[in-house]
Order: sequence, then structure tokens, then C-alpha cells
Amino acid sequence: MSNPIAVVIVPVDRSPASRAGVVHGALLAHLLGARLELLHVLPLHPAELSDLPANRKPTGDRALEQFDSKAAAALADARRILAELPYTSELRVDDIVLHEGSYVPHPDRAIVAHARSRPDAMLVMGGRRLGELGKLVRASVTNAVVHSTHNPVTVLHENSQALERIERILLPTDGSRHSLNAARVAGQLARSAALAVDVLFCQPAGNQKTQALADQETERVFALTREALGHVPSGLAQRALTSSQYARAIVEQAEASSEPPVIIMGRRGLGPWQATLMGSISQQVMSRASCPVTLVV
Repeated sequence: MSNPIAVVIVPVDRSPASRAGVVHGALLAHLLGARLELLHVLPLHPAELSDLPANRKPTGDRALEQFDSKAAAALADARRILAELPYTSELRVDDIVLHEGSYVPHPDRAIVAHARSRPDAMLVMGGRRLGELGKLVRASVTNAVVHSTHNPVTVLHENSQALERIERILLPTDGSRHSLNAARVAGQLARSAALAVDVLFCQPAGNQKTQALADQETERVFALTREALGHVPSGLAQRALTSSQYARAIVEQAEASSEPPVIIMGRRGLGPWQATLMGSISQQVMSRASCPVTLVV
């Protein structure tokens, strides 16, 4: 991502996970000095599954009026949550409702398309704690958005830690393009919110013959990441983790932190089935971490 984040988009639907997303999205907007967008998508049923004609009009249609009422309720619920936060008066908030003249067949596609029109935006989404296969079988909207959007997306669960307070950023890196893009996002947040950054590089254990090469690779990755991060006034730490279970090692670092952390990491851009079959590290971290996880392509 080349553009600094100026907009934080939070889809809302009155679910517990969505409410958690509102709280954390508001915090990120406050820390980044960004505008907050509360977004609701109207997933009307196709005419084939409805008693109503396919040429229904957006006005004067009872079903559409009911969905508009649900949208208003979802946005009002989000506004009530915002009203309880100490920095509400400093936030710039917009309410946005997306719907077509007839129906939106895929809410995730509407969310992704809206975010794509804002190259300076990031998404914040609450998600249910489903297993990797469960996300596919139960058609998780959050999972579909994660694997489709090119905007940074933060995923958290209703019981996630660090919803209202962040004190440290954990930045897993491997020197790849997407991990360096994640470093740029982490650098912006670290500077605007005065946060320290822990850079994490995981590699499997090696023998003495390969250790020298491993050390060279570690320093190369750290150097690339430092350059992408930029200046971090609150402090930068570098940690080389020896483990063949990269996702577990990253999550353990988050759990061991004495300060509420967030994880910001790159994502290779795999589709949901590819990520599941190939063992995507970012997807595993997103599923297991108890803190918010931001994924960047």
C-alpha cells in the first residue's frame, strides 16, 4: 500500500463481532487521524426467492423499506457504541448504506468494491471464531473480504484483546513485498500513535554449517524491514524466532506481551481455498490470535 491511511471503513450489522469492530475501528481512526466510515450492506434476497417482482423499486417497496429500517438500526447501534468512547468528539464519522435497485447478491463483493474505490482506506471487520474449513463451509463474509480486498484489513473477534487500547505493534516479516507493505502500514500507525514496534523474523533451527547463512538472511530481512518502516520514535526491537511453526510462534509472542499488542503482517494474496490447502501463515495467525490482526497485500 503506497497511500497513507486516511479512511477506516467498518462494516456494521449489530452482531457482537461487528460491535467489537466499531470499537477498534474508532480507536484506529482516532490514532491515525483518519475519517471513520460506518458501512452497512443491504443483502436483499433475489426475486426468485421472494414473493415480490424482480422489477421492484427502491421507493415504495415494503421489503426495501424493511431493509432500510434494519440499516438505520445497525448504524444507530454503532453510533451508540461510539458515544461511549472518550474520543468520540474528535472523530469524523460518515454513515454509508450500500444497496442496489433490486438486491446485493454478495455483501463481501459490495464491501470490497467500496473499499477499492478508496485507495487510502483500510477495513476493520469483526469475525466469528470459525475453523479454517468452517470459514469456507459457512461462507464467512469476513473471510471472503480478507481474501478479495487489496486494502489493508484488520480482523478481530468479539472477545479480542486490545480493542480500546494499543501499546505495541508486532510486525512479522520475511522481506517479501507484502511484508514490506505491512511494515509501511505499521510505520504510519507507530508514528501517529507513538507506539513501539517489535519486528519478528521466524526461521527453522539449523546446524552450525547453515547458521552463518541464516544469520546473514536474518540481517538482510531486518534491514529491508527497517527501511520500509521508517523512523519509529517510540522504539524498535528485532527478534529472530527459531521455530518451524511460524504461526504458533507469532501468536505466542502476542500472548506473552505485557502490553496490549496488535499484529500487522503481510498476506500473499491467496484465495480462501488456496490459503487453506497451502497452509497460509497469515490465515492461521488471524484465526488463532486473541488480539486484532491487520493483513496487508
